[in-house]
Amino acid sequence: MRNIDLQMLRVLEEIFKTGSLSRTADRFGMSQPAISLILNKLRDHYDDRLFVRVGHEMRPTSQAEGLRESIGAAIAALESAMNYRSTFIPEQTERSFGIAVTDIGQIVMVPTFLKMFRARAPLAGINISSIDARTPQLLQTGELDLAVGMAPGMPSGLIQRALFDESFVVLVRSGHPRIRDRITAEQFAAEGALRVISSSSTHLIIDRALERLGIARNVQVSVPNFLIVAKLIAETDYVTILPRRAGTVLARENGLQALTPPFEIADYTVRQFWHERQTNDGGNRWLRDLFVQLFRSEQSELDQAELYNP
Repeated sequence: MRNIDLQMLRVLEEIFKTGSLSRTADRFGMSQPAISLILNKLRDHYDDRLFVRVGHEMRPTSQAEGLRESIGAAIAALESAMNYRSTFIPEQTERSFGIAVTDIGQIVMVPTFLKMFRARAPLAGINISSIDARTPQLLQTGELDLAVGMAPGMPSGLIQRALFDESFVVLVRSGHPRIRDRITAEQFAAEGALRVISSSSTHLIIDRALERLGIARNVQVSVPNFLIVAKLIAETDYVTILPRRAGTVLARENGLQALTPPFEIADYTVRQFWHERQTNDGGNRWLRDLFVQLFRSEQSELDQAELYNP
């Protein structure tokens, strides 16, 4: 079969229909010698003349007649395989998706994302996990559809797409005895600081910025994620720096203050990652686009919002 291709099978089928090499050549826009060459290759393959001239027509041999139905079925199957495109209908799918998200993403994006997901794919399921060292492998094997967040350790072999750029805020409790509606660099350095060392590695951006500016913060507490930050800040006089979206959400939900930092910290980019073999998968593409829509609408609201300061 290495010497047989779809075009040759189509030529064979056309000879069945026309009974003529010249008319077959006209149908394919080829020369008659080219059609004869294809027929000779098929004759060699099947070890049979396949068609013999009777008067002005090419009539099939008995072996060719036996092939006729199979040739049509083979062409249909090959065309179906080559033209196949998976159809994904969110409203009907019962597919279960897997996404990995940074801890801060679980605070900021997952609640709103799940509302959109549920509204558009009510029968689908979703498994949410944290980004960790196994995430790239799980994307490669297909156990994960998507990873979302700031993940600088992702290998270059994965496809990525920027979702949005993120800045930072300083989070303090309302009624802080020394900080009102703004904070100075001197106040920040003097207060006890809470440092978050998270999977998103945003703490490294903060550390480098403070080191470059020569600001030494008084770190008194370190925590491994953002999940307990709001409670600790609400019940103490600690200050902390965290990404703006998370800070705004935590401030709004816990009566805290999200203040503009008194020094410049470079923004960072939040991205989504997937394996190249999932690029044309209809469900994966829909999932990726859903995140894009989520942050496009959220960015519009965020651009118009003031930092939260009750």
